[in-house]
Amino acid sequence: MTKTPEEIRDIVRQLTLDEKIRCCALYEDRFGNLPRLGIAYRSCDNSSGGGVDYFRQNREDMDPDKFWGTCFPQAAAQAAAWDPQLAEEIGTAVGRECKNQDIDILLRPGVNMKRSPLGGRNFEYYSEDPCLASEMASSYINGVQSQHVAANLKHFVCNSQEYERMTTNAVVDERTLNELYLRVFQLILRKSDPWTIMTSYNQVNGKWVPQNPYIMNKLRKEWGYKGLVMSDAFAVHYKEDKVADHNLGLDVELAEESNHVHLLRNAYNNGEISDETLNDIAYHVVECYYKIHSGYTVPEVDLAAHHALAKRAALEGAILLENDGILPLEPQKTDNLAVIGAFAKSPCYMGGGSGHMNGHTLDIPTEELDRILGGKEYAYAAGYQINAGFPPEDTPRPDLIAEAVQTAEKAGLILMFTGYPYGVESEGYDRTDLLLPKSQRDLLDAVLEVNSNVVLVVNTGAPVDLSAYNKKVRAILQGGYAGEAAGSAAVDILFGLAEPGGRLPETYPCRLEDTPSYLNFPSYPDTVPNVVYGEGIYIGYRWYDARNMAVAYPFGYGLSYTTFAYSDLRLDADTIDADGTLTVSFRVKNTGSRPGSDVAQVYVHDVISTMNRPVRELRGFQKVHLAPGEEQEVSITLDRTAFEFYSPALHKWVVEGGEFEIQVGRNVRDILLAATVNVTSSETVKRFSPQLQIGHFVKSPRFRKVLERESEQLQNFFDLEKNIFLPLVLAIPFGQFGEADFGQGLLSNETIQRIVNAMNEEAQA
Repeated sequence: MTKTPEEIRDIVRQLTLDEKIRCCALYEDRFGNLPRLGIAYRSCDNSSGGGVDYFRQNREDMDPDKFWGTCFPQAAAQAAAWDPQLAEEIGTAVGRECKNQDIDILLRPGVNMKRSPLGGRNFEYYSEDPCLASEMASSYINGVQSQHVAANLKHFVCNSQEYERMTTNAVVDERTLNELYLRVFQLILRKSDPWTIMTSYNQVNGKWVPQNPYIMNKLRKEWGYKGLVMSDAFAVHYKEDKVADHNLGLDVELAEESNHVHLLRNAYNNGEISDETLNDIAYHVVECYYKIHSGYTVPEVDLAAHHALAKRAALEGAILLENDGILPLEPQKTDNLAVIGAFAKSPCYMGGGSGHMNGHTLDIPTEELDRILGGKEYAYAAGYQINAGFPPEDTPRPDLIAEAVQTAEKAGLILMFTGYPYGVESEGYDRTDLLLPKSQRDLLDAVLEVNSNVVLVVNTGAPVDLSAYNKKVRAILQGGYAGEAAGSAAVDILFGLAEPGGRLPETYPCRLEDTPSYLNFPSYPDTVPNVVYGEGIYIGYRWYDARNMAVAYPFGYGLSYTTFAYSDLRLDADTIDADGTLTVSFRVKNTGSRPGSDVAQVYVHDVISTMNRPVRELRGFQKVHLAPGEEQEVSITLDRTAFEFYSPALHKWVVEGGEFEIQVGRNVRDILLAATVNVTSSETVKRFSPQLQIGHFVKSPRFRKVLERESEQLQNFFDLEKNIFLPLVLAIPFGQFGEADFGQGLLSNETIQRIVNAMNEEAQA
């Protein structure tokens, strides 16, 4: 039954002190803990009916009457589809399964930015870009919560690594923190209303997140988040932490209440935590319960339909990295076909840790091949042994490699299945390199020596270094951790029954050493308590573009079985103000002979900026599905967020007036159309003072307007074209410039202060 805010407040007023305190922690894996009122609810990392008891077990050992659940593609593979509507459909299906299995809070989605491809949980996160991640995650949240299941947005904030995640301190400058790591959460809260949020384990700039005033005030006060905030499991350490966390906005500690109740009761008696705080916590707990239990009928679940959705998602997110024209294959032209790789019989479809989910219906690649080939025989060799573990053992098997080489020597075409065994990518630790397992590299090396007619299928959850093979094989299909239908999706794409719909949601670097955080990302066996985000705002494609650096595959990249033409770029205005909107329209045409999809990507480039900015930033996208010869108009509306950046001097987002180039492309390195718009803004982008170098004044678009209030002589003096000596003195502080104006007497102390005040007018307002 639905409850109004006043009805919820009435319930809170009826609670005893102990009941309010009991809301602050778990009790027997349940939130709420109010048995007198019949309030308690359950959380889980997935929709598995068996819960944690069935994580990571062999399928043969599972009780079919207790375990089921559809394993959809993980977040990174979902993001590769670049389709928010699809993300919402997946969220709806997962929410339906959760509801059916009495799961009230789904502990997903994870949206942390990928500052390094080594991050152990990167497969659980969407992208290196906050625009793409926020669009996908907000749609997923809306889908889950449409089924009256609470989504849990996590991990807030800067959980960018697994190594020492419970003790590390992320040292992040204010601009970077706001433009990337907080930004993705801020954008999601503008597009959706997640009923719960989970804080991360780590510290940020010296304070644990739940007791970090800067971060928690962003969430609770600046952004106005009114939902339930919980900690990660066992993340609150001491009594003092518990009290400080709750006072700043944490509602529930994700740990059993046994050591919680008496500590908070003592804190209350000592005046360390107030009635108001406990009432707020109880309100959030009760309100969330009634959002979940509001008369919604528990649905029946159509597992066959959900499996079909999982397969569609796997197809939409599969990325064709290389193709010399061999794909798609024709079944009747596959004589002497060989399939090599143990993953062809036991597919790799999911990463490790709490996000793991065993699929109810698992599609096996070799069985799908049997279906497509209609009984035509093909050879098979395992080539390597699959070991699961945390991390798994990786030992090449010379006997299996020798068998595979013999098979390859006789083959006309080889389909080779590779990827990461379960546990290579996992919660709890990070990867130490970008390579395929040695057992698979040795296999590839041996097979390619005798036969290079190889189509490579790769299933990993994050970027992998394929540089030793990508120009030796005929094609590469990266399927990602694509869930229970990964096997059938890959085979359908290889044989042209479907098209590869995916585009990269993150950059594939040429080398690990090229990555933005290479020298600042901790790796075994180092212990680095302070992890310095030294790359600043330059992660992912922002880094590679700023350095004009070659990459293996750029952000947004993916090949198709057809071709597309982009044309007729139009902006609905030549000039907009800072708070205006701009509609970008253009046409996309399928110029090939097969149906296909493409992702039209809109980037914004600030032509001249007072502060350093990335070369371009993703600000919108749309996936289009087109028949041969079909053409479609795409329109994407940009608002203030497309042009603003964060000013650390002013501690706020600002739009600097000037010219912006609107770029349309198929990926971040393939820009096809461009047009410019002028954004008018009088906003100050930095705090001006007499101690600031004169160069900062001269480069500000505001300075010219301020000088118009002064003399024409002063305007000419600060004109770089009219005063050839001005470039020589731009490093002099403005306050001392009165002594360096070559005796002209243009700048008295009063004039200097008046100009400084005028430059800061917008900031003061």
